Amino acid sequence: MSDQLKFIVEHLNDKPFNKNFNLISFDSSSPDQLLQVVSDVLAEMDPSHSIDIRTEEPEATTLRILNALRILKYKPPPDITLKAFGQGIVQGDKLILHPVLEWLLHNMEDLRKRTYLAKFLVKLEVPPDILGDADIAAMYEQYENLIEEFKLIHKETETVKNSGYSVGELKSDMEAMEKERDIVLNRIQQVQRKVEGSPSFEAMLHAAHELRIQREREKELINQQQDEESALSHRDQRLQRLQQQLKDLRHASVGATPQGLLQRLEEETSVNSYIAKQKLPREIEAREQEVAIMSAVIAEPAMGRSDLDALNSKLQAVNSEISQLVQRHLATKNPAEDKLAPFRQQAAIIARKKDSTAEQLAEMRSRVAALEEELQEKQSQLQAVAGDAVLRGEEFKRYVSKLRGRSSLYKRHRSQLSALKAESGVLSWTVQTLKLRTEKTMAGMEKVAAKHGMLGILESESLLDEMALQKNELDMVKGQSLEQISGLVLELREQIASRKAQLAPIIKELRPLREKCKELTSDYDQAKQKYDAASAGFDSSIAKLEQETNTLQAERDAWESECQILEAKCVIMATDLERVAEEIRLYKGGDSAEKGKTSVRELLGVAIAEREKQSRTLKEEQKAVQEVQINNQLQKQLWSQIQELMEAKLQCYKTAKEMSGTVTIEQGSETLVLQ
Repeated sequence: MSDQLKFIVEHLNDKPFNKNFNLISFDSSSPDQLLQVVSDVLAEMDPSHSIDIRTEEPEATTLRILNALRILKYKPPPDITLKAFGQGIVQGDKLILHPVLEWLLHNMEDLRKRTYLAKFLVKLEVPPDILGDADIAAMYEQYENLIEEFKLIHKETETVKNSGYSVGELKSDMEAMEKERDIVLNRIQQVQRKVEGSPSFEAMLHAAHELRIQREREKELINQQQDEESALSHRDQRLQRLQQQLKDLRHASVGATPQGLLQRLEEETSVNSYIAKQKLPREIEAREQEVAIMSAVIAEPAMGRSDLDALNSKLQAVNSEISQLVQRHLATKNPAEDKLAPFRQQAAIIARKKDSTAEQLAEMRSRVAALEEELQEKQSQLQAVAGDAVLRGEEFKRYVSKLRGRSSLYKRHRSQLSALKAESGVLSWTVQTLKLRTEKTMAGMEKVAAKHGMLGILESESLLDEMALQKNELDMVKGQSLEQISGLVLELREQIASRKAQLAPIIKELRPLREKCKELTSDYDQAKQKYDAASAGFDSSIAKLEQETNTLQAERDAWESECQILEAKCVIMATDLERVAEEIRLYKGGDSAEKGKTSVRELLGVAIAEREKQSRTLKEEQKAVQEVQINNQLQKQLWSQIQELMEAKLQCYKTAKEMSGTVTIEQGSETLVLQ
């Protein structure tokens, strides 16, 4: 837990959040503060979450955070249910929000990318009745096509970003290649001009052309051989894979019969029907009852301590009554007479087993769904890292055909590059031969110059020419730089003089204003000191008066409330006194006008007499029932014995009839005649 807090606090104090938390202050944050921190972290990924939760309804805040976590595919810990997780978000529980913050801060870049993609990839939910319209259906289909197009474009963009190439590097490479191409073309033209006069030019050119063609053909044959070998290896791998699949299918089909498959399908159908017809309706009914109870609790006004105590006492009374009824039922019912009790127990055990099996099946299905979701997430991560997901079926075939097209293009470019390299080799050989010839020519010229006594004249001439060119270039550069510098100096002088002329009258006007500003500043400081002293005195006196006023108002409110309470008590006591006086007058026998009224004492006496009368009648009925009960029990036993006797006679009649005889029933006798 401490490592988790350290990680969260470090990332919140860092950019771009720039919070000022420490471990103690963050751990002691209120639920609203924690929810605000979660909202700020989500706002870093999606600006629509940059909301002050104090200006937002709590339900809206909870729904917004839960929807964002659903889009980001956050999975709560396995020991926390979804209901507990939602309640923790509503209550701002740090045991729920701290893991959420850790996950968000740890996967910030991936979640920012996922949030960006969710804006375009999360489809809008349109009701089926609206999709029945042809125009809306066409528009929705166009919307889905645009989503698929966005997926392809985003995938290509990520592939280009992860390829390691940049636009600047590509431009520089293209410029370098263009320069090299120009250099090669110039050299080719020079060589062509020099070689055109040779007698064997056409024959050598034709031979070089044929040699290049044969080399290209040889390379194409080598590449074709490599392609065929790779295709053969792919076919072998596919054959091995299909053989393995065939082997697995044969192994799985050993012992399988149509009856077994039908039995398996019937079992799956029975399980699904039990879940759909029994388990799910019970769960739905339980959830509806919970919702009804919650809505009723929400609809009721806020309860105080006294209301809760009253409800608890009422609940205890109902529970005690239920336990008494259960005990009475068990006392009046004889377990030995209940012949269906074992079957009920077996049915209850089977029902519990079915419920537990259904729960295990639901857990396994949810686990399979979670694993499939995790597999999809891993595939998306693989797609983000490698550029493409694992291809299967038609996609793999299209990819292979596209790859073949690119390989053919690559081969063509490679053949062109090899041809250019061959021509570059020929040209470099030509340049070397020309350099050798030039060196030989220069050596011959030096020998001739040495014979005539002018040794080194060629080198001196070349050096003089180079020095003259350098001197001319330097002179031109110096002249241009001196002219530019002189022009800049003149422009700067003119600008300085014009600015001085413009500022001179302003400076003259500014001097008296500065003196006046100093005087006003000193007067302002003195007045401000006086004002601060007076305001401090007034503030202290006002604070004292406000405090005294507040105490007096509190005392006045207390006296007024006490006075109102006493007045209400007086009114209640006066009404009670009036009722007592009226009861006394009625008891003593007042005026003739009041003789028709009935006193409370008389009403209570009448009620007591009625209850006593009811009690006497009930006791008499109880006594009568107890006297008749023994006779009724005996009569019940007699009738049950008569019923058993009649059932035995009926059974004997049926068995006699089955024995292929004739039964003759007369008065007081039955005769069986066998055939």
